[in-house]
Amino acid sequence: MDRIAMRKFSIKQDDRPIEPSLEQIQRNQDFSKLYHDYERLTKRGKKPIYRDPKLYLLMVLIGIIALLLFFEG
Repeated sequence: MDRIAMRKFSIKQDDRPIEPSLEQIQRNQDFSKLYHDYERLTKRGKKPIYRDPKLYLLMVLIGIIALLLFFEG
């Protein structure tokens, strides 16, 4: 199973610098779109965790299960 994971990587043998392709350069030339995508990926949601009803319910259920497991033993 380790051999399968190792196939994803290859060791770079030559000392030439790795340059992006022309397609990659053109795709990222629109800096405002690139920055917007970056901000969307890195910023947290505006709603706090405790105000999101689904996430709050999930956290409460995990807490109840943890307490039951802790006091079971």
